[in-house]
Amino acid sequence: MKHRLLVSALLCSATLSVAMADTPSIAPAVPFISGGVGDDSLANLVAREKEFDLKLFLVGQSGGYLSDIRITITNAQGQGVLLTTSEGPVLLANLPAGTYNVKAQKNGQTLEQQIRVTPGKLQTTYFRFPGE
Repeated sequence: MKHRLLVSALLCSATLSVAMADTPSIAPAVPFISGGVGDDSLANLVAREKEFDLKLFLVGQSGGYLSDIRITITNAQGQGVLLTTSEGPVLLANLPAGTYNVKAQKNGQTLEQQIRVTPGKLQTTYFRFPGE
């Protein structure tokens, strides 16, 4: 019985190690909010823009607002700093100064842009999904 428990523990440990190796490392938490579905939500985000230094605006080809966009932001060293799904067409984040790679994914489409964040200045970046 002890032998079976030891083998089970080793197998679980090996599985956990492999799973952890496949998981991107995440930097300390980045403050962010997303939304903008409806006039009140959009007005709330616009009122809070000054608290953040990055604004992502997520729209379709015709300019229609989109939500449920998978957002991945990595720093210059390739470390993940924000992995989330937007709750609306606007995502605001507060990042340290630097250069970042931003990926936005929806329905199998991936759009990618490199951005530069400067302290005290709101960087607005648009992602326009074709066919949406």
